[in-house]
Amino acid sequence: MNKTKKVLLYGITIVVIVFSCIWEYYTQQWIAAQPEGGGAVIRVDAFVLWPLVLTLVSVSLFQLFKKK
Repeated sequence: MNKTKKVLLYGITIVVIVFSCIWEYYTQQWIAAQPEGGGAVIRVDAFVLWPLVLTLVSVSLFQLFKKK
């Protein structure tokens, strides 16, 4: 993988991590504002967001520590 692709991968990974932290913060705020403390809320977004974060971090770490 050339240098441009690695930098793009690392950049996308950082952006997605920051976005997921912001998303989680506002989602928790919204859940707390729901009646009954948000007990009836089903978090479907977590099935997409966290596997994406884990995949990007895994691929980034693999590229970072891969032997040449």
